[in-house]
Amino acid sequence: MSEHKDPQTREEWQEALDMASVLMLIDARKYGLITGGPEVNVERCADVLRRGAARGYKPSADAVERLLPVWM
Repeated sequence: MSEHKDPQTREEWQEALDMASVLMLIDARKYGLITGGPEVNVERCADVLRRGAARGYKPSADAVERLLPVWM
């Protein structure tokens, strides 16, 4: 059993996919651009994206524009 709570509704899947796609884009640690702070769980993001796609969902086209300002 997964230690993470899985999305249950279409809206929750959409939110999870949008967040996962943005976090994968901004995971700057791999380039040594940032240190400290919370780390992106790349494996979990990839899992959410894969399982969402298997259910026919995809990240929103405007996910970066909507979510990046919230985290910066």
